[in-house]
Amino acid sequence: QVTMRHGRAKSSRRTLQFYRLNAPHIVKSPYKILLDGTFLAASIRNKVPLHDRFSKTLQHAEFTFYVTRSTLVELGNLAEEAEKVNKSGVRGKRNHATNLGEDVEAILRMARQFGLDECEIIESDDIPHDASTEGNGESSKKKKNKAFKDFSDASIDIFRLSTVGGKNNFSYFVATQDDALSDALRSMPYVPLFRLGRAVLLLESPSAASRKFTSGIEQDKLASAGGLMTLEERRIVDVLKKKEKVKLQEKVKEEEKKAKKRDAEQFGVSFGGAFTQRKESKRAKGPNPLSCKKRKV
Repeated sequence: QVTMRHGRAKSSRRTLQFYRLNAPHIVKSPYKILLDGTFLAASIRNKVPLHDRFSKTLQHAEFTFYVTRSTLVELGNLAEEAEKVNKSGVRGKRNHATNLGEDVEAILRMARQFGLDECEIIESDDIPHDASTEGNGESSKKKKNKAFKDFSDASIDIFRLSTVGGKNNFSYFVATQDDALSDALRSMPYVPLFRLGRAVLLLESPSAASRKFTSGIEQDKLASAGGLMTLEERRIVDVLKKKEKVKLQEKVKEEEKKAKKRDAEQFGVSFGGAFTQRKESKRAKGPNPLSCKKRKV
């Protein structure tokens, strides 16, 4: 158990170091932790002391909890629905509340109260809208349904907040148990994710999208001398490289010509349409008298 705790702590340090090096705008104190309804409900159900667990995972750095107004509304609506089910004894359609076990209503109300008491509330007017989801026409509704097919309004708000600028410009860590939301956020660079494995708080490793985005930035830095060259300087360097390449090709062709000329002079090989005669090798004028037998007289 001690080894597992040590392994989780080491993994968290590595993840934070990755973001510290590649996305320093995210890893700055106080950290901004954006909680969704599924995470709040799961933490209440498993009796997880969130302040203590987040403090340890973030290496005792300062942090602030945030929750959207739509998340609080969602928790309130689910609690009312659970209350009606308890009174009528008839279960409604399946939703996040169905995974919370017994006493669902109490869990949802406590989760909502935690959001009200312990979190900074982000109002709907403070959440940016993108082109794919804003508008009231039929076409915009179709786009919204296609882009956020499995998302509630609360999940849409969280996705928008944590993907501003394409690389999480608002610097949010997102804590969620929603698989659809998690998958969508993993496809965007630089969105750190927290989740609960029963009562254990886990900080996920950087996603493939984050690593790919970082790799592209590193390649650009190599091409621009660490980002110190201007666009005009890069163009000049490209022109000089092309000239150097042409000179090298001309030098190689010249060496090939010289090699062919040497071969032609030595072996009589054709060169430039002309032939040079082979030098005739010396032939013996007669037999070697010392190797011949003397005639018998």
